[in-house]
Amino acid sequence: MASIKRIICFAVIFENIYLGLSERSALQNDESGYCLKFENRVSALENVMKNLHEEKIMTEKKMDYIRQEMVSSKAQYEGKFNILEKELKTTREQLSNAKDIVTNLKNYMLLNGFKIDDFDENYGHGVAEDTAKREKRVLLPSTSTASSVAFSASLINHQENLSVYQKIRFDYVMTNVGSGYDPAAGVFKATVPGLYFFTVVIMSHATEDIETQIVKNGIQIVNTYSGDSTTWNQGSQSVVLQLNAGDTVYIQIQDNKGVNDGNIRIFGQSWSSFSGFLIAKTQ
Repeated sequence: MASIKRIICFAVIFENIYLGLSERSALQNDESGYCLKFENRVSALENVMKNLHEEKIMTEKKMDYIRQEMVSSKAQYEGKFNILEKELKTTREQLSNAKDIVTNLKNYMLLNGFKIDDFDENYGHGVAEDTAKREKRVLLPSTSTASSVAFSASLINHQENLSVYQKIRFDYVMTNVGSGYDPAAGVFKATVPGLYFFTVVIMSHATEDIETQIVKNGIQIVNTYSGDSTTWNQGSQSVVLQLNAGDTVYIQIQDNKGVNDGNIRIFGQSWSSFSGFLIAKTQ
């Protein structure tokens, strides 16, 4: 830029000569400040151009940051939507399983002499009818002396480094009527013979999968699968079992090394649970 200033100064001098001034007078005019004024203007323009260049760089950085924020926000909300979509799918599957269980229970009770008073298939679907006519009551046989047995427990701590056939100990007991569930062993032991309902929910860690099973007296009854390639996921299973006094039911890691390999673990924080209750006592 210094060379440009010199060129401008020479141009001023030559302009003065062209206007009829002598070279000496032109140099005197230059000494009086003409070239200096032009140099100051050029310096001022240089500063303006520098400031504009810096503002351009800052604006580009802001635009890059905004683009990154937009991409991050889009991915974040898409991830939340996918999680909610999977939770809805799991809830629908649980509801479908529950409906099947109710149907099986109804058939079992009819076959075994229980009376179902005014059973309405549409009950709970929001049909506006007289509530007295829609009352649902299961009447046990008069010889029944059913006792209350129910438990519900969840995992507070993540379970890590589990092995095949290992029992899952649901450590936080919310309900244990009848004291049939032992949280130290993770095992429910029937003290009353009867018809029991059991359900389990297992959450896998993000991008991992795991298979478990409901076991009665050491015999596999049903399996559960939990897994997803991108996020956390819950798997559930429910079953109705006929138990004698002393029979045991628990959840264990399934022997499937194609899925249960490496660090076999289950997500805690009350996202995984095991529950059961006595439906009716049998003789």
